[in-house]
Amino acid sequence: MRLVSILILAMLLSCLSIQAHGDAGDIAVPSMPVPDMSVPAPQISAPSMEVPAPNPKPIVKLNTNPNQALNQTGNKSSNQIQVTQIQQEAKPMNVSGKWSIQFNNGTDRSLDLNLWSSGGTSIMGYGTVTEDGAKNSVTASGSVTAQELTLIAKSATSEYIKQKYDEYDLNLLMVNNTLSGTYVLKSGGQSLGKGNATAAKQ
Repeated sequence: MRLVSILILAMLLSCLSIQAHGDAGDIAVPSMPVPDMSVPAPQISAPSMEVPAPNPKPIVKLNTNPNQALNQTGNKSSNQIQVTQIQQEAKPMNVSGKWSIQFNNGTDRSLDLNLWSSGGTSIMGYGTVTEDGAKNSVTASGSVTAQELTLIAKSATSEYIKQKYDEYDLNLLMVNNTLSGTYVLKSGGQSLGKGNATAAKQ
C-alpha cells in the first residue's frame, strides 16, 4: 500500500513537471511585459521653400517740369564758371617786365621798375625814382596775387639818403587791365606822405 502511494505521488509529480515545462519544441512566453526598446525617429522639419518678398522701394517721382531742369542745367553751368574763375583767381597775375608808376600828388615824381617773379607769389625788381628831375636807383620786392600787387621800393644808393624819401610802399589793384591804388612815402621807417598811384606796363 505504501508502494502504491509512492508510485501515485511520483506520477503526479511527473505530470506537473510536464505541464510546467511543456513540450520540448515550445518556447515559453514570459508573463512580464517586455519594454519597448525602439528609438523614435527624429522629427526633422523640411526647410521652408518660400522666398521672402523684397522690401518695396520708394517710388521716385520724376521731375516733369522742364523749367526746373533748365534751372538745374544753368546752375551746373554757373558752378563750372565759378570754379573756373576761382582757379583763374588763384593763379597770380604776371607782372614781369618794365613798369612806369606815376604818383598822383601834383608833383613831378615817378618810379620806373623792371620786375620779375622770384618764385611763387614773390616779386623782385630794380629801377629808378625820378623827383624834380633827379634820378636815383631803387630796389623793389613784394608779392602778387591774382589781382593785387604789393611792392616796396627802397633806395639803392647812398646819394638817395640825402633825399627826403627813401622808401615807397605801394599797394596796387588790377582794375580794367590797369594797376592803380595807393602809396605811402617813408623815411627811416616813418610815414611822411601818401596818395594815389597808377602803374602802366611799358
